[in-house]
Amino acid sequence: MMVVILITMAGLNKVLLIGNTTRDTELRKTETGKSVANMRLATNRRVHGSEQTLYHTVICWDGLAETVARFAKKGRQVYVEGRLEHRMFTDEEGRERGTVEIVASDVQFLGSRTANSSSTVEHAAADESST
Repeated sequence: MMVVILITMAGLNKVLLIGNTTRDTELRKTETGKSVANMRLATNRRVHGSEQTLYHTVICWDGLAETVARFAKKGRQVYVEGRLEHRMFTDEEGRERGTVEIVASDVQFLGSRTANSSSTVEHAAADESST
């Protein structure tokens, strides 16, 4: 008798980033009234002695969106945890385009709120049922 055991591995879609916001976070409401925030994040790394900067779009929903819009101002260092999501859209010239964004499930605000305050870490987490 031969027994065959198949093991399937679940996929993993997880992103962890620490970087600085490149502008104030934009907050808007969907047609159904849900809050959605768009945060631009820059991350740096050294490659063969020179610094490489990458720019990321981070999307936050509901209460997380409200919190991020309140605290994630230009230049703020943040830790983002989330997942990658690809979406298609039509640009102003009618062409189909694709983009990859990070849908955040957790954001922590690192460093100080202002230059004059003491160092703090603030934390905001998404309600997983809403994304």
